Amino acid sequence: MNRILKHFRYFHLFAALVLIIVFINDASGSSASTDLDALEAKAWKAWQNGDISQAVEIAVKLVEAKSSAPAGQHIMFLKAFVTGKYEEALGIYKKIDPAYPKYAELDNVVINAFRHLGRFPEAEKLAHSRGKEKHVLELLKMLKENPLKVTLDKLTVIPFAKGQLHEFFPDFEVILNGERVTVHIDTGGTFLHMAPARAEKLGIKLIPGGKAKHGSRSVDIYHGIAKTFRIGDALFENVPVGALSSLVGQENFIIFGTSILQQFLSTLDYANKRLILFPRDNSQLRKEHLALLPADEVKIPFYMAGDHYVFVRGGVGEHRDLNFFIDSGLVSLHPGKGGIRQAAFTAPPNSFIRWGFKPEEVEKKVFDSHLPLSLGPLEQEGHLVLAGKEEKDSWGKFADVRIDGLLSHAFLKHYAWTIDFNKRIYIFSTQVKE
Repeated sequence: MNRILKHFRYFHLFAALVLIIVFINDASGSSASTDLDALEAKAWKAWQNGDISQAVEIAVKLVEAKSSAPAGQHIMFLKAFVTGKYEEALGIYKKIDPAYPKYAELDNVVINAFRHLGRFPEAEKLAHSRGKEKHVLELLKMLKENPLKVTLDKLTVIPFAKGQLHEFFPDFEVILNGERVTVHIDTGGTFLHMAPARAEKLGIKLIPGGKAKHGSRSVDIYHGIAKTFRIGDALFENVPVGALSSLVGQENFIIFGTSILQQFLSTLDYANKRLILFPRDNSQLRKEHLALLPADEVKIPFYMAGDHYVFVRGGVGEHRDLNFFIDSGLVSLHPGKGGIRQAAFTAPPNSFIRWGFKPEEVEKKVFDSHLPLSLGPLEQEGHLVLAGKEEKDSWGKFADVRIDGLLSHAFLKHYAWTIDFNKRIYIFSTQVKE
């Protein structure tokens, strides 16, 4: 009997030790899991704040941890995309486990990566497999069947036209589908945008495209293809067209955007009222191009989400860690001393109040900023600003990065502004060169 009791005591002692070991292991595993969850949250917070480098540094650690690898790969995938490294982005995407909870969030970015690379059959195949809307499938099919072609083998300089809004919204004489027309440059747009009636008049067949953003508004969009578009010596064939319902009644209003400029090394030389274009990959012409500009340069890195949403680090007063959408098409005009004034910047009312503006000032919607606006190291004072209608905490999100506001023409016009898509940098020349 004593022997049995002795064994019974040993059994209980052994069971207790096992429970202690299991508890320690569980606690250790739980602690490690909690640490990784905190690290993942920190990575996403950095990314959403626009701290790209910090987010990627943490993402590397998450990938090394293996159990959190998909989250780290997600951030590294987005970083490759917004810096224009589309093949690298697709390579990372292939490594991400489809069981990852946020896997579906990658769909549209991957489709856009294929589009940037001109790989429309793969974009279309993925869209089908992921159950995308009919209008997305029809657009991809149309782009696949009508591949864009761009021809320019020399530097070309196109003078600004002198339309009614040319001081606030630069315009150019071009030939579109054989017709000579005036078009405005708006970096908030893609290729070509116009009213549906104008597209049909130009012989552009349209298909429904769902919803799109025009400023802060959600509008109906229709897609089509322009056979030809010539600006200066640059010839485009099979150019995507977005016809916006918000432009009904503005049939003479046509804009072209970032997707046109993206085909070249492009300079908007506001002081000398000209647009300079040359092929992106010609090193000799690059020297000729930059020789036309002042020697002083301020280089600012930029990122691009979607097909044209370019964003840059900027600031309002002492708040220098903000993210701005660079959209030259803010035509917000107001009477003032010396003539018409144009708003340079817009953000939600809540943001202006958070940055130090008085509520009664913000309620006016349009008001003079007592704080300077900045773009990287560039800073300007005395601008008119616009408080949007939406009561929200940010202007929006691009590739999950918080966008704090929209910076536009009234700020940009003080420079010769070169957009280098190969290096993903803006080059601002701050002196006038005749």
